[in-house]
Amino acid sequence: MFKKLKTTGIGCFATLAMLLVGSAEAKAATITFDAEIYTSDVNTCSSPLTKAECFMEKGFNVAAFSTRKIGTNEAFFSETGHFHARNSYEAQHFSSDSEDPTNLRLLGVFITSKNGGEFNLESLDYQLRNNERAIDGYTTDDTKILISTTFDPTMPVLGQFTEYSIGNDISSPFKTLSIEGFENITQIFISSSGDVNFDNINLTPVPEPTSILALLALGTFGSASILKRK
Repeated sequence: MFKKLKTTGIGCFATLAMLLVGSAEAKAATITFDAEIYTSDVNTCSSPLTKAECFMEKGFNVAAFSTRKIGTNEAFFSETGHFHARNSYEAQHFSSDSEDPTNLRLLGVFITSKNGGEFNLESLDYQLRNNERAIDGYTTDDTKILISTTFDPTMPVLGQFTEYSIGNDISSPFKTLSIEGFENITQIFISSSGDVNFDNINLTPVPEPTSILALLALGTFGSASILKRK
């Protein structure tokens, strides 16, 4: 009886060990916007929204997005979406069309996994660069970081994003924003109501259920083999 329990315990331990190994493989990836990869390269990335600039880093497809005529039926994702390389961080900004006040715009970063799998958004670093302008519906007194898994440009920006207040102090250094509520997602829009620098976006891939089931099956097979030999 003891021998049977012993061999069964060995099999369970082997299964647990393999599961832990599988979990360890889902390591956090950090989007650093480093200079050597901070460019549009059609051979390694693709923008799911338009032909805007993008790059691939740590298994994630990072695309710049630019939307025009927000809040109207004519709203669209522009192919002019691009990044602003500043010492290996993204100098996020928005712009307005002074000649056409109806041409409201929102710029940002759109991230998906290279293999289309799920991931968690854990945190990002931010720094307010300028507080002299704000997109429609927001104020320069309290700039917001805007995050959402969806964005419909034909609707107003206000109300579509989870908002994180960062105040109006442009003298503050980079700070880290811990994020909750964006787990098991397949895409993410990151933007701001003003001019904000972004860096070190931390993402964690979610292991696929089929991989976990395969590990369980392998562990069970190993336990059966040990018992058979005993």
